[in-house]
Amino acid sequence: MNVKRRGNRGTGAALLVISITAFIAYTYLLLGTTWGMLVMQLTVLSAVAVLLTVLGWIGYTMLTAPREDGKSSA
Repeated sequence: MNVKRRGNRGTGAALLVISITAFIAYTYLLLGTTWGMLVMQLTVLSAVAVLLTVLGWIGYTMLTAPREDGKSSA
């Protein structure tokens, strides 16, 4: 069990370092270069794409879910 815990700590440390590094790179690209507007546009586009994908997935799941017997559809 000790080996598994050590692996989790290493993964956690790697995720922490990666997230801090990505934040610093993102901040530099957004504020420190002339690419700032493009970076902002891509960020907003990505956020909207993720949101609409999740909404579409929920809609598809509701559409293809089997009907429950005994309940009336309203």
